Amino acid sequence: MSENADAIREICDSIIRRIDRSYVAECGKRNEMPQKLWDIWAESGLLSIGLPEEYGGSGGHLSDLVLALDILHQHALLLPVSVPNFMSREPLLRHASEEQKRRYLPPTATGEAFFSFGITEPDAGTNTFKIKTTAIRQSDGTFLLNGQKTYQTAFVESANCLLVARTEPYDPANRTKGLSLFILDTKLPGISATPMDIGMYLPEKNYQTYFDNVVMPADALVGEEGKGLKILFDSLNPERLLVAAMNVGQADYCINRAVEYAKVRAPFDTPIGAYQAIQHPLARAKTYVEAARTMMYLAAKKHDRGENVGVEANMVKILSSEAFKMAAEIAMTTFGGAGVDVSQDILPFYIAAQNNTVAPVNNQIVLSFIAEKVLGLPKAY
Repeated sequence: MSENADAIREICDSIIRRIDRSYVAECGKRNEMPQKLWDIWAESGLLSIGLPEEYGGSGGHLSDLVLALDILHQHALLLPVSVPNFMSREPLLRHASEEQKRRYLPPTATGEAFFSFGITEPDAGTNTFKIKTTAIRQSDGTFLLNGQKTYQTAFVESANCLLVARTEPYDPANRTKGLSLFILDTKLPGISATPMDIGMYLPEKNYQTYFDNVVMPADALVGEEGKGLKILFDSLNPERLLVAAMNVGQADYCINRAVEYAKVRAPFDTPIGAYQAIQHPLARAKTYVEAARTMMYLAAKKHDRGENVGVEANMVKILSSEAFKMAAEIAMTTFGGAGVDVSQDILPFYIAAQNNTVAPVNNQIVLSFIAEKVLGLPKAY
C-alpha cells in the first residue's frame, strides 16, 4: 500500500458521507454526468492526487488513484470519466513540453476541465495501427485533422482530448511508424459529435466524433511526431489499472449486496445464503476479487517505480473483469427475479460487467498478448 493510504481513505470516507449512491444511480439512468459527485471530488482534493505540486496537484502516485477508485466503487460511486482524465496525465507528465504541462494539467486538478481520450475507430477497432484519422502538417506548422473516432467517453463535456492520429500513411512493414499524439481542443471548428445509444446505465455519454479539416496548432503535438506509440502505452497501461480498480470495487459492491440479500431471503424458511448454490459462487467470486486486487496494487507500485507494467496491467485487466463478471452473475442469481428490477440496483452492474470483458480492450486480445510476451507463443495479431 502507498504511504498515502490513510490520507486517501480519509478523503474517500468524506466523499462517501457526502453523497448517496441513489444520486449516481439516477444519473446513470438518465445517462448524465454526475456533476455533484465530480464537484465533491474536486473539493475534497481527490482530483489533484497523482499530479505534482508544480502543476497544481497534491503529489502522490498512480497507486493512490487506484486505491481511491477501488474504495469509491465499493460504494458504487461511479465516475468513469475520471479514467481518461487521469490516464491522459501520465503521457503528458512524461512527454509534454513544459508549456503544455503548465497550461493543461492544473485545470484537471481543480475540476475546471478534464481530458477525454480518442483512439478507437469504427474500422480499426483493437488494431490501432490501422486507424484512418490523419493529422497532416501544413506549411505554417499547423496540423490538419480529418477522420472519426467512436466510443469517446464524455468528449463533448471535456475541454481537451488526448487524440491518436496518423501523421504518416500506414506502412505494413513498420506498423508503429507514423502514429502521433495530440492535445485536441474539443471546441475547435470542424468538430462534430453524435451521442451513442449504448444501452447501459452509464453516468456519462459516449460519442461518435467527426473531424472535418480541423486546424490544430503546432503546439498540439505531444512528444516527437510519428513516434507516439511509446507515449501511447504510457497512457494505456495506467488505464488498465484504473479500470481494474473500478472492476474490483464494483465486484465487491455486488458481492456485499448479494450477501445481505441472501441472509434475509427465505422463500422456504431457510435463508438462501445457507445453500451451497449461493455460497460457493459468492466465495469463488470473492477469491478472484482479492487475487485481482492484490496483483493490481503490486502492478501499480511497480508503475510508480518507473518500471514497465505491460504484462501485469494486462493480467490485472483479465483478472478484474472476470472477477466482476462472476460477482455480478451471482448477485443476479441471488436476487432472482428481483434482479431485473432496476430499483434493486443490481442489473446495471450485471450489464456493465459483461461490457468490461470487452472494454476498454477485449480479453481475447489481452490473452494473446500474454501468450506472446510471457509464454513465447507466436504472435496472433
